[in-house]
Amino acid sequence: MEAKITLPDQVKDPEIIKELISKLVTMVNVNQIYMSPGEKEHAFTYRFTIIIEDMAKRFKERVREILNDLFEKHPSFYVRFFTLHQVVHETTLGNTFFLNNCSEETLIYYHNTYNKTWLFQKVDLSAVLETANHHFLMEKQRIISFKKGAALFLEEKNYALAAFMLHQTIELSFTTLERFLVGVSFTEHTISGHQAYLGQVIKDLGKVFPKKNENQIQLLNKLNTAYVKSRYALNYNIGNKQVHKINEKAEELICKLTFYFESEILKCETSLEKLSHNETKEDLPISTEKENSINDIKNIDDTEPTTLEKIKELSKQNFKTLTPIGGIQEGYYLNYARVYDYMELFCTLRSTLNVCILALSEQLDCTLDITHKETDVKNVLEFAKNLIPFEESNYLDEMRKLILSTEEATFYPKKEK
Repeated sequence: MEAKITLPDQVKDPEIIKELISKLVTMVNVNQIYMSPGEKEHAFTYRFTIIIEDMAKRFKERVREILNDLFEKHPSFYVRFFTLHQVVHETTLGNTFFLNNCSEETLIYYHNTYNKTWLFQKVDLSAVLETANHHFLMEKQRIISFKKGAALFLEEKNYALAAFMLHQTIELSFTTLERFLVGVSFTEHTISGHQAYLGQVIKDLGKVFPKKNENQIQLLNKLNTAYVKSRYALNYNIGNKQVHKINEKAEELICKLTFYFESEILKCETSLEKLSHNETKEDLPISTEKENSINDIKNIDDTEPTTLEKIKELSKQNFKTLTPIGGIQEGYYLNYARVYDYMELFCTLRSTLNVCILALSEQLDCTLDITHKETDVKNVLEFAKNLIPFEESNYLDEMRKLILSTEEATFYPKKEK
């Protein structure tokens, strides 16, 4: 059976694209394919975002091989595939990539029938922008903290550890950019690897350390080796001028990070407005006769909000912290406790283990090395207290009242006078 491929009229090389997709869908179980044209800042002519069925890791490797073979002769086409689970998980965590790149306008292929809500039906779209901004601010704070650490080591003239801190600053800036510009982060510690990965999408981000400049290449090599050698090797040397040049690159990248994030957020706002508008339009076609009958049955005063509207309002106000595990598993929820830095996290973990040891003190004499028992217990109890969902308690109490009032109205209807 011939694949159902719909391309825009102004697309370049339509026959080549149709041939590639026709071959692909015969070899891989593809659900949907989205195609976006490259703009001035992009390094590609067209981006293809392919949504496939969830599958085991070993099968994903085979899909990568197929895509590499098919698109090898077309370097101007940028291709990546994702599973439905990845789309739902990442979007729930505030990644705007899929909302910005997987719209009805960019859809060129779908298997069997197309459902507009299929990709995002398990995602609370009303919370995406808030979550995206929240996670971005957290990541940016981590980036700034590493950069401050580099400044401290520079003052102490410890250039090796200053280089390590700048490596972390730049790597974290790249991985944050990768999530909303590519869809998923690159799992490698070399800065050159991250630069090449993002350079396939945004030309400017592939030239943070220009390859044609020998001095920049040497600087990049120093930065690549800083991750390991600055901490574990005795022969890692880097000069004051080199560290300051890397510091300038870090500042430049942080500015670009903010610029591209704000740009993607604006795109996402537009995408969400379109989705909301489409849903509203679909809800409109109700006949006048049917609408009147519904209003007669409900007999509701328009000025008073319905129970559902009250619940939605409450959920916006209070249901913020509890999130389904993995973003999609219903019924199991996780609360988040914030820590200031890695040292605080490790100290809390140590205190937790010490409290566990104290709990065993009656059976085993293993408390001799614990010198600050009261502090450990206090830290663990404070950490546990932060995990209690106080914000949600108001929401749940109000939910109970609303449900009870609804049930009473159902079982004990008001008698007509």
